[in-house]
Order: sequence, then structure tokens, then C-alpha cells
Amino acid sequence: MRMDGKRGVVTGAASGLGREVAKLFAAEGAKVVVADVNGDGAAAVAKEIADAGGTAVSQECDVTVEDQVVEALKRSESEWGGLDFLVNNAGVQVEKALDETTNEEFDWLFDVNVRAVFWGCKHAVARMRESGGGTIVNTASALSLISDPFLPVYTASKHATLGLTRSVGVAYAADGIRCNCVCPGDMQTPMIERYWEATGDAEKAQEEMASMYPAGKIGQPAEVANAILFLACEESSYVNGVFMQVDGGLLSKVY
Repeated sequence: MRMDGKRGVVTGAASGLGREVAKLFAAEGAKVVVADVNGDGAAAVAKEIADAGGTAVSQECDVTVEDQVVEALKRSESEWGGLDFLVNNAGVQVEKALDETTNEEFDWLFDVNVRAVFWGCKHAVARMRESGGGTIVNTASALSLISDPFLPVYTASKHATLGLTRSVGVAYAADGIRCNCVCPGDMQTPMIERYWEATGDAEKAQEEMASMYPAGKIGQPAEVANAILFLACEESSYVNGVFMQVDGGLLSKVY
């Protein structure tokens, strides 16, 4: 029960990593607002949590709309009287070379991956300062630390997420607010599965991706969710403004 009684929001929680985080936090005693642009998907995850004995409500939330981000945070306050944690997890990806990426795709990716994180942190901090503190965990990426020529704009957005994380953690530490991020490698989520399908040979793409990892496999969302749990709970009370690589050793090897 490492999150016993804690109240907060997980964005992008209808599927993939966000779903695993919401379920894990609830299993550890948290009260969770399951927020996602897919309202039906969010409702299904909230029901799954409730059926397992946890506490959760769903909130349809397009993180590219500031008012909807604010409403998700307010939902935690209206339901349970406060906001103790926020997991900025919603994210998108554009698999195009730089010279093929349109301005509209650039704007959309940065709206979801960067601006929404900015809004989440900004409005969460204002609430957490009043209540004596809280924790923010942002989902960054291994590409916050290196580059990918096939994902240039996504890489740039995740570098921005890491920079924002460090700045927020330092700026509000004296208010009892911690802000950290996880930097996962590839995970078996719907986003990655769409990428595999787009190559025309999903099985081959999956095998090639897995071969890059020392363990010969890519990560599962639950493995990254455990790292997010650690950064959000009191076990990491002196951890602030940092990133945690959760990549199976990918970035520790040369070839």
C-alpha cells in the first residue's frame, strides 16, 4: 500500500503504460482519475480498477486543451478533496524523417508531448503548493537522452520533457513538490504495435527491435509502471529532478 490514500491523475490512462500505472497505483491504495482522450477506454479502465476493489473515476481529457487538463486535476479535488500526484503520461509519435514532417504534425506532437506536460505541471504545482506538496512523474523516453534519425520531432519533444522535469523539480522542491521522469525504451504498447504494422512486416520489425536490447526482448508496460510507482511514492522522498532509465540496458551498450 505504498500509495495509500494518495489522490491524483494519470493521463493517457486508457491503454498501454498509462493503463498499467493507473491499475498499479490503485492496487497500492491510490485514488485515481483515469484521464484519456478516449473517454470510453478511460471508463473501462476505471471499471476494471473498481471491480478489483480499487478506487477510480474516469475523465475524458484531451491534453491539447488546457481547460480539460485543469478539469482532470479538479476532478481529483472534487471527488476526494485534494491532489497528491500527477502522472503526465499521454504521448504521441510521428514516424517520419525531418524533411517529410509537416508543420501540422510537428505542432500536434509538441502539443501532446510538451505543451500538455507544461500545463499539467503548471496547474498541479499551484494546487500542490497550497496543500503542502505532492509528486509529479512525467513519461519521457530513452530518446530524451539520445537521438533517432527516424523520429526527429519525437526525439526533440522528449528532450524537452526531460528539461522541463529537471526545472520543475528544482524550482518547487522547497514547496514539498518533487518532479521526476522515466525514460523507457521500447515497450509493447499500441503505439509500438502500430509502428510495427506500418513497416509492412510487423513480425520482422518486432524481432529487429528486440534484437537491439541486451535481453533480446523489449519491455512490458508493467515493468515501467513499477518505476513510476517508485518515483511517486514516499520510498523516493529524496529523489527529485532526475530521470530513471528503464530500458533493459539499451543505452549502456555501444553496438
